[in-house]
Amino acid sequence: MSQSVTLKATPRTGTGSRAATKLRKQGLVPGVVYGHKKDTASVAVSAEELDRAIRVLHVRMLDLEVDGTPETVLVREVQWDAFGKQMIHVDFERKSRTDRVKVTVPVELRNAPKATGGGVLDQPLHRLHIECLLGAIPEAIRIDITNLTLGNPIHVRELTLPEGVQVLEAPEAVVVQLKLPGVEAEPAATDTGAGPEVIKPEKKKGDDEAEEKKK
Repeated sequence: MSQSVTLKATPRTGTGSRAATKLRKQGLVPGVVYGHKKDTASVAVSAEELDRAIRVLHVRMLDLEVDGTPETVLVREVQWDAFGKQMIHVDFERKSRTDRVKVTVPVELRNAPKATGGGVLDQPLHRLHIECLLGAIPEAIRIDITNLTLGNPIHVRELTLPEGVQVLEAPEAVVVQLKLPGVEAEPAATDTGAGPEVIKPEKKKGDDEAEEKKK
C-alpha cells in the first residue's frame, strides 16, 4: 500500500497564465480541489513536494491541508510542460478512504529467471489499470519472475494481488514472458474500459505533445 503523505496547500485568488507563471517561478504548482458536493477550490502546492510524492513515493492519495483543514484527495490529473519536465497544473479530487477508485500502477519485476532457454525478457504491460479502495492503493504490482520459463508467460489472471485489488485488463493479457529473438510476442490487451488514468509518472503529458509536434 502507498504510504500516507500530507501536502500543504494555500488558497490562490489569481487566475490566468500570468498568475500561474508567477506561482511556478516561486516553486509552486497551481491546482484545483473538487468533488464531494463541495465548491471547487483553487490552490497552490509545492512543486518539489508534489513531484516527490508522485514520482518517488508513487503516491495517488494525499492528505491535503488547505488553511489547516485536512482533506483526503486523489491526484486525478497532472499537466506538464511541452518538455515533460515541469508540472504546470494539478487536479485533486476529494474522496473518502472507503471510496473505490480506478487508477494505474506500475508493474515491478523481481529477481531474474533461473533458466531462459535462450529467450529474452519481454514485458507487454508495464502499468496496470486497477480498481480498489482509495486507502488501499498499492505502490506497484510486484511479480517474482524467478520461475518464469520459455513458453509459459505470466498472464493477468495469474497475478498475486493485494486484498481488494482488481486488475481491469483482460485476464488472458500477457504481463511478462520469455520469447525467442525474432519471434512475435503475444499481444497485450489494450481495451480495459478502466476510465481515466490518474497519472503516468514515467511518461508525462509533455512527451506525447512533443511527439505530436514531430509529426
